[in-house]
Amino acid sequence: MHIQFVENIKQKVGDYVFKRDLKQNDRKREVHNLHTAKSIGILYDATDLKDMMLVSEFANDLFKTKKDVKALGFVNRNELTHHHMPMLQFDFFFLKDLNWYYKPQNYIIKNFLEKDYDILINLCTSNCVPVKYLAGGSKAKFKVGKYEQDLSIYDMMIDVKKDTLSAFITEVKHYLNLINKRNAS
Repeated sequence: MHIQFVENIKQKVGDYVFKRDLKQNDRKREVHNLHTAKSIGILYDATDLKDMMLVSEFANDLFKTKKDVKALGFVNRNELTHHHMPMLQFDFFFLKDLNWYYKPQNYIIKNFLEKDYDILINLCTSNCVPVKYLAGGSKAKFKVGKYEQDLSIYDMMIDVKKDTLSAFITEVKHYLNLINKRNAS
């Protein structure tokens, strides 16, 4: 009972700070598709190796099209495993990098948030509070994420019938290839 009470307070403080920080995020909004974007940031839950491999394949496909791609994965553990070694376009953060109300904090996160990506894609298919902080705080011009009622941090939300990461990635690619065709050069 007592632990749940403390967790609820941490969550409420985190929600308050998140909403306050969201109001202060002065980013330049601009619609991009996969053709017009030069830089793409990807946020995802990297706890599960299978999910990590799906995101890695997606990020590498984007990288092959000469995009500046950076993927930042949240590992819901106290320590990184051998699967979570930072590479050229992949970085990770984990529980140790969260403050007491779940806000992610370290230099990798700071660098990711300060880059104004043309597109930011949040590939979390579940309610991942630390990743939502980053999606909300990002300076990205065009933010894409999974549909959630009463959440206004994305410029485009995608509602998927099949609630899997693979299905979500397929939908993200589909819609980011469809939009803004007329302005693409």
